[in-house]
Amino acid sequence: MKKIKYLVLLFIMGLFVVSSCTKDWEKINTDPNNPTDVPSTNILAHSLRYAASQFFDDWQGMNNFLSYAGQVTKIQYTDEAHYVYRETTVNNAWSDYYTTLLDLKKIIQKSSDGVDDEYEHNMKAVAMTFSAFLWQMATDQWGDIPFSEALDAENGNSTPAYDSQDKIYAALADSLAVAADLFDPLSSNDVLGDGDLLYNSDPGKWQKFCNSLRIRLAIRMSYKDPAAAGAIISTVLGDPAKYPIFQSNDDAAVFYWVGVLPYVEPWYYNKNVSNRDDHAIAKTIVDVLSAFTDPRLPVYAVPDGGGNYTGQVEGAGTNMSASRLGSFFRDNPAGGTYFMRYAELEFDLAEAYARGIGVAASLTDAETHYNNGINASFAEYGLNATAYLATSGVTWGTALPAAVDYTPALSYGANAAYLKQI
Repeated sequence: MKKIKYLVLLFIMGLFVVSSCTKDWEKINTDPNNPTDVPSTNILAHSLRYAASQFFDDWQGMNNFLSYAGQVTKIQYTDEAHYVYRETTVNNAWSDYYTTLLDLKKIIQKSSDGVDDEYEHNMKAVAMTFSAFLWQMATDQWGDIPFSEALDAENGNSTPAYDSQDKIYAALADSLAVAADLFDPLSSNDVLGDGDLLYNSDPGKWQKFCNSLRIRLAIRMSYKDPAAAGAIISTVLGDPAKYPIFQSNDDAAVFYWVGVLPYVEPWYYNKNVSNRDDHAIAKTIVDVLSAFTDPRLPVYAVPDGGGNYTGQVEGAGTNMSASRLGSFFRDNPAGGTYFMRYAELEFDLAEAYARGIGVAASLTDAETHYNNGINASFAEYGLNATAYLATSGVTWGTALPAAVDYTPALSYGANAAYLKQI
């Protein structure tokens, strides 16, 4: 009997212990450093900073994108200059795109949950805009990628189908059109919070970024689907009050860094913190700049040991004597990472008018936007483009120097000479 009473007592005590241990079980097992939900503005801040650091650094920005454009190339460890890419780097980029896009999807979902929805239109439009920007970069880099079924692993789909690039571009155009109609820049309540590190909680600036991206997409699409591209450009330019675009360099999408470690501009970090010296200005861009006596050359590059601007031949062997990139790009910890320049938009508009895509063909309007683009580029570096615009080959309608009259890959038709200039 005593043994039975003893066992009952132990059982009752155990119940008290279990009750005591599980009373605040959820609170005890919640890690405050790893929240399961955060404000959208926090997610936005991380997405912007992460994209700027991962896709515009030395690995992606310098080794890959600018190498393709003949602007920057390797002077040692020249694998990428020979199109020999490191598998880990490519895999990391792939993962970074989808991780960031998933974060932006969370913002869109949170902005569509019906809670205070009247205050969430701008945040949703911002997330859709930046998502389209990243999707466009990803498909430009790899072509066909998982898109329509992507970002759905939480619902059990871990093997999404690949979508063709033309379908992705069309879907991005549709998404940006929806985002453009969501923006309400005059709302005093619909704010983006401290996490908007790109435009300081100014939805009007984001609205211009969104519509400028629509023009970029349309120009890309125009070589495969000119009708769809023309419809986009016609819609945006046909209602500037509803669909504003960049009007100056002040509108450009530039992520400015704090300038204090760890939040410093990536190229500065590569040179001045990591102490790397793997890149030089490429011969291609030096040849073009030199052909026009372009005053931006001393901005883009520093002289070599002999006082000359010597571009590195892309894909050549190690050459530590080539001109390095200019101080503007590598020595400012609080420098800017450019997502989209105003100058780019103006050149896109110049092409639209020269080709008659979505607008009546007009070489006069094309010239205006062409000159606007050049002036905008010069203004980024505090330079005046007046003398440059009077240079033969730069002046609208004058022939390019033979040394830089590269044969275009596509037939431009009747206005090929003007399009080469653009």
